[in-house]
Amino acid sequence: MTLSGGYMGKILRVELTKGKITTEPLKEELVKPYLGAPGIGARILYDEVPAYVGALDPLNKLIFATGPVTGTMIPTAGRHTVISKSPLTGYFGDAGSGGFWGAELKFSGHDIIVVTGKSPKPVYLWIHNDNYELRDADPYWGMDARASDKAIRNDLGDKKIVVANIGEAGENMVRFACILNDEACRAAGRNGLGAVMGFMNLKAIAVRGDQKVPIADPDGVRELSREIMLHQKNNKGVKAFREGGTPSVWTTCWETGDTPSYNWANETFGEFNNSALDFPGPYETILQGNKACYNCTISCRRINVGIDDPNYKVEAGVEGPEYETEGSLGSICGVANLKAISKANDLCNLHGLDTISAGGVVGFAMECYERGLIDKNYTDGIELKFGNDLAVIDLMTKIAKRQGFGNILAEGARRAAQIIGKGAEEYAITVKGQEMPMHDPRAFQGGGPHYACAPTGADHCEGFTFGLEIGGATYPELGFNKPLNRFITKGKGKASTIMQNYMTFIHCTGVCMFADDAGGYSGVPVYLKLLKVITGDNYSVEDALTLGERVWNLKKAFNMKHGCTRAEDTLPNRLLKQPDKRAQNSVVKLDETLPEYYQVRGWDWKTGKPTKEKLISLGLNTEAQDLWT
Repeated sequence: MTLSGGYMGKILRVELTKGKITTEPLKEELVKPYLGAPGIGARILYDEVPAYVGALDPLNKLIFATGPVTGTMIPTAGRHTVISKSPLTGYFGDAGSGGFWGAELKFSGHDIIVVTGKSPKPVYLWIHNDNYELRDADPYWGMDARASDKAIRNDLGDKKIVVANIGEAGENMVRFACILNDEACRAAGRNGLGAVMGFMNLKAIAVRGDQKVPIADPDGVRELSREIMLHQKNNKGVKAFREGGTPSVWTTCWETGDTPSYNWANETFGEFNNSALDFPGPYETILQGNKACYNCTISCRRINVGIDDPNYKVEAGVEGPEYETEGSLGSICGVANLKAISKANDLCNLHGLDTISAGGVVGFAMECYERGLIDKNYTDGIELKFGNDLAVIDLMTKIAKRQGFGNILAEGARRAAQIIGKGAEEYAITVKGQEMPMHDPRAFQGGGPHYACAPTGADHCEGFTFGLEIGGATYPELGFNKPLNRFITKGKGKASTIMQNYMTFIHCTGVCMFADDAGGYSGVPVYLKLLKVITGDNYSVEDALTLGERVWNLKKAFNMKHGCTRAEDTLPNRLLKQPDKRAQNSVVKLDETLPEYYQVRGWDWKTGKPTKEKLISLGLNTEAQDLWT
């Protein structure tokens, strides 16, 4: 059966234990209900990973998936998603990445790679169109992610090859290790999926191809691409994002109370010098320009000018830090030194650490130190006070290599707190075991149910309501004709549900969420139009939201099947009880928003499960049987 446009029509299966590689057709029954990327990946993971299989287990699956728009000439069509059972949470895990790797995978003739097993020795996967093989990775094992990326491309003799790989953190199975691509500048960061790759003894996947992505309406694609680029040329939001990238939102986020500090205790440990990280302002001193992912005219990637200071030395031309990293390795740790944040960020990229979790776990440890739960004898002699930027830098390497105290922090804040004891669990700011991103839901009530109920743990990329409540955004097609009052709780459960469904749909297409967030696309109808010209299929707004809802509930069903409970749909006590001054002394009123969220979602309040009726209405009959038999 011939698939609609946008698909290469092939899944590559890699069984590492026996070194066996096979291909199979991408079937319409996967494409139609789930579209691509996290949707199809979630379907495969649910079907093929039983509840008794752990994240670090040869029977787990590591899935690299693209969407139908990935690799086309539509602007921002460069995304791919990695899916697996998470070593950090024990539940559903996915992480998206930009750059060029996803597009190159499509050019090689493949939509999806499914990896399983455990190689007896380090290997890397080399894909060149229809030729693929596992090669010895011993020469690259122990290298950082940037060095091994360059070495693999050099040894294969083609600079145009694109590599996704892990650094030492993945090799050592740090539970928040990430998978990097594009010379360790783009990352599938969250949920610790780099640790799965390390457990499998898979150092890298190198891809190269020269095939074209089939599209249904070539003239329509060209016309729509011109329309989008013209819109971007004149759009103020795109211009601001091109000039400042994600750091351009720092000042707004800080002033509204959205950016946390001092391990989310905020003013408890003093006033943080937020202006030291502003853009425009001090951030410009480390910035020498911007860079684009595949076929992107927004170009929000930050190029570092390079830092010569021996304490904070950074090579010129590397990328970052982004807003999230300014917060996690900066304000969360009480560090207001951009040079130090840049250095810690670069170490995360080299070693392969998720910067959000890395900063979150160090901020947690700093509070434990400040409160006397641990001392220098515990921290290898490090004075782990808030603001000690050299300590943050030192711990990035210790965590990645699991050295000393870094071995404890490599387990993530939730597990580290259990090891430390003495009430340290109170200071582990996680949801389902994943450290929270740098957007404080005390500043916007829609963030409460979003974070609490995200299947991957706290994840800002899965559709939270920040834009509606703080960013001044409107979505008339989704029922939001004006921005929402961020401190009112009524309607926030519904708003969170709609935005989660909508953003999940966007991720499944293979285009970048920043095309929406930065104003790069001129509204919801553009996404429907691009699917029409790429795939030939008609999608209504209702179709798009239903698809997102189906994928969201599939992830939720995976979690419930794998042991998640109703009690885990919550937030840390600090956010529920400790007011935030910058957010008008607000706390997260989850007791007011969560019941509405559950009602709108069609989830059972007592068990946390999607109801049988809800699952069946979405075509998830197997899941209904699994959860309710």
